[in-house]
Amino acid sequence: MIDPLESPVVDAAGDQEAWLKARLPLDGLERRVASIDAELTIDRVEPIGFPYLLCLYRWNTRRWGMSREELMNCLVDRCQGVSTTVEGVEFGTPLSAATLPAPELETPPLERKARQHVMQVRRHRLKRRSASGLELMRCQPVRKPLWRVTAHHERHGGLDLLIDALNGGYYLL
Repeated sequence: MIDPLESPVVDAAGDQEAWLKARLPLDGLERRVASIDAELTIDRVEPIGFPYLLCLYRWNTRRWGMSREELMNCLVDRCQGVSTTVEGVEFGTPLSAATLPAPELETPPLERKARQHVMQVRRHRLKRRSASGLELMRCQPVRKPLWRVTAHHERHGGLDLLIDALNGGYYLL
């Protein structure tokens, strides 16, 4: 268990939190909305910087007599505690004029949640019951870019969508 006082959380410098790079920029948003449903037209777009905790874990594996280091990143939602693993983390610039929801959950429980998630994913990948030797390299608060889109549909009227700027996934609000 990670002691909160000795936690390897990296505080962002000043008030600036790191932002994950938006792979779906504003200029590609119209194309993404059209791919969801061609009858949707965008009325308004609001950028959101949602709070997450990004944790990097390391462990060593031995296969065919060779030892190698493996790494895995885990993102934990700082409002609901939902976790997911991510690959290829890139940092980018903050979305201008973005709404920044305040985090609602404390960091130590989120670190434990990330550790449990990574251990489960690792056990599944290795097809082993044991997942020992997991080391937390660092945790840092980050903002994940999202687009809140108010759109109009010919049959359904007004709709609000939340579009993930990293992978293009969407959620109907």
